[in-house]
Amino acid sequence: MIHSPKVGGYDVISSQMFTLSTYQQKAQEILVPIYGDREALAVIKLWFKSRLRMSHIDLIMRRQGEVDFPSFDADLAELKANTPVQLVLGEAFFLDNAFAVNQHTLIPRPETEELVASILERFSNEDLKVIDVGTGSGCIAIALQLARPNWSIMGVDIHRQTIDAAKVNAERLEADVNFQVLDVLEEALPEFDLLVSNPPYIPKSEAHVMDNNVVEYEPDTALFVPDEDPLLFYRRLLELATEKKKDSTVYVVFEIHEDFGEQMIELCASFGCKEVNLLQDLQGKDRMIFAQYGD
Repeated sequence: MIHSPKVGGYDVISSQMFTLSTYQQKAQEILVPIYGDREALAVIKLWFKSRLRMSHIDLIMRRQGEVDFPSFDADLAELKANTPVQLVLGEAFFLDNAFAVNQHTLIPRPETEELVASILERFSNEDLKVIDVGTGSGCIAIALQLARPNWSIMGVDIHRQTIDAAKVNAERLEADVNFQVLDVLEEALPEFDLLVSNPPYIPKSEAHVMDNNVVEYEPDTALFVPDEDPLLFYRRLLELATEKKKDSTVYVVFEIHEDFGEQMIELCASFGCKEVNLLQDLQGKDRMIFAQYGD
């Protein structure tokens, strides 16, 4: 008989060792009523893979084996409180690499993986100076540098704590990226050939329809823009790109809100972009802008 103390009215497992199957069963018992079947299973898979350092195949093949899982109860209590699993773990996976994340960084999304993949497909052999504006955890800048070691890459963000997290990730992943604190709304940018940004783009009025674990735990400054000026950051970045285009071709690549695709095409055209392409994500939603100044 397993002795299971109560946490928030649910039975949880004590600190002794049990089989992986038992841990999975208890986790599902508590999390499925909160998250639903599909999301709960995704959370549990990510949680177990990270804490137990097991592959997906290991989680299947070793279900009946005993495992040491000392953080199980504490993790489960946080997940029950709707803390994002990535913040419980202190890391999020992005293009197969683990990035440290905290309350100062946006949790990387699959759409941003698609953005990086599209950049790598578009720019293959060039030697480029790249700047990632609003770098957050550094996932875009670091992923680009790991794939294109010949690129000179800088990542900038307004918050010191965010830049510190990005530097930790660069060191862990042995990526040669220059991270700096910079307020793009107030300061100029250094020279670049390619500007990449996943800036805040969600109108503040949409907060009430978003998941609570996003609104409550991820930084507002990385998510939201004023309802009256949702293209604020894109306009400023295009202004800065316009200043750099005088002597050479300059490219800008943005992740965007799904509702603002046509507005972004018009905005880029108003700044004299020679070529503007709107790309969709795997869900068929408008998600990326690729624009070019010059020949």
